[in-house]
Amino acid sequence: MRPYPQQVFREHFSYVNFSEEQCHRCLCFLKEAVTALCHLLQLQVEPRTRAWTALPVAVKVTVAFNFYATRSFQAAAGDISDIAHLTVHRCIREVTEVLYRRKNAFISFPMDRAKHDERALDFACIADFLGVQRAIDCTYIAMHAPQYQVGIFHNGEGFHSLNNQSVCDHRQCHMQVFAWFPGSSYDSFILREYSVPPLLQPGHQVTGWLLGNKGYPLQTWLMNPVRNPSTAAVLTYNESHTAIRNNIKQIVGVLKKHVGCLEHSGGALQCTPEWVSRFMII
Repeated sequence: MRPYPQQVFREHFSYVNFSEEQCHRCLCFLKEAVTALCHLLQLQVEPRTRAWTALPVAVKVTVAFNFYATRSFQAAAGDISDIAHLTVHRCIREVTEVLYRRKNAFISFPMDRAKHDERALDFACIADFLGVQRAIDCTYIAMHAPQYQVGIFHNGEGFHSLNNQSVCDHRQCHMQVFAWFPGSSYDSFILREYSVPPLLQPGHQVTGWLLGNKGYPLQTWLMNPVRNPSTAAVLTYNESHTAIRNNIKQIVGVLKKHVGCLEHSGGALQCTPEWVSRFMII
């Protein structure tokens, strides 16, 4: 019988082989943070087989986070782990699904009185604005035109997108994220469709103000800037309002810095709306 040549499998590289600088450049996170994430996802992402071709958790996480940081399949396939394009796609899909299923562990809306008082106090320290509980804002996530209902995803700035609405607290942490509305959806429409307003109505545990921009309607529980301020008191109110709402603008900026695939300047995501929504939430 003709002898078969011995198979040699290429070594797959992961963030473990990177320097701290390389890890931050390719994944936008420090090695310590990526290691903690690998430990968190170990049970869900570890290979189900002992085959030589099975990819370890570190490689899967490296590939997925390189895509999140660069939106480039080619970089993950050729420059990072030296694996096939289809395998890159599977790694991204697997890690994204696991992170998406665990979203409630990271995005929460604390209702206890102690957290309520802490948020109000810390917001007051930012700009002497009493009773503020959270800030709200929307941002566009650019995407390739979908195959269905193309018109509703075309936003007012001239490109296809989802309109993501986020609610943040004084620590710049996401409390709620709604990332599945088409780009043509108005901020006020998204506000009516989600679950925070009922929590702020009289008779509920949560009391205080929600601060939004001019795209939101003025409510008994939502404060927006005053148009054409004419007195010193109104100017002071607008300045305090802006100072607090900068919190949420900063966190969106930080998010897009670490998850470069969400940044419009890099081009539109070549994914379905469902997957674009998942990338925003994780």
